[in-house]
Amino acid sequence: MSRFKKEDWLALGAKLLAEEGSAALTIDRLTAAAKRTRGSFYHHFEDRDAFLRAMMERWRAQVIDEAGKRYEQAQSTNELRRLMRQQPMALDHQFERALRRFAASESIVRRAVAEVDAKRIEGLTCVLSHVHPDLADPQSAAYVQYAALVGLQWLLDDADDPRMPGILKAGNQIFRLADDDEPASNKSPRKQKSADPVKSGNGGSRAKQK
Repeated sequence: MSRFKKEDWLALGAKLLAEEGSAALTIDRLTAAAKRTRGSFYHHFEDRDAFLRAMMERWRAQVIDEAGKRYEQAQSTNELRRLMRQQPMALDHQFERALRRFAASESIVRRAVAEVDAKRIEGLTCVLSHVHPDLADPQSAAYVQYAALVGLQWLLDDADDPRMPGILKAGNQIFRLADDDEPASNKSPRKQKSADPVKSGNGGSRAKQK
């Protein structure tokens, strides 16, 4: 039997949380699902709280750090728009819904969700200021756009919902995410961190948690 690594435990925890809810994140349930002993679990984590903190750091790294690199590499405002259209639908919405439910009763998760929300909004504010320089208040616009994403996570359980294409089309129109005819001379690299809606801030079904 191959060794169950730390990443294996964290991926299993994310899967169980998404599919079964927070009640599944007990050491007994985790070890049963992994078919490993409690000793294997404690080899990587001091206790359940340490496991939860590691899970939250893994999630944060995926949806803030890793996803943010894509924004840093964008070379034009149209690339930023495309990322704003695509990244939100690449998230694991089932997992994020479960996280928000869990946050109501677990302070470790609540702090992590609050931090990720703040980083996403901060970064989205930066991106909107580049993409829509006419916005008088990009931070407030970022709150509205992010609130729409979080609300959609709760309203639609399935990314294949037949209503989704129409909703996305309407969202692209409302938030002006369609590509512009952008002259080459107006293209500008987005290498700085401040233009990163995930790392600084937003992202938006996966940096998908497994």
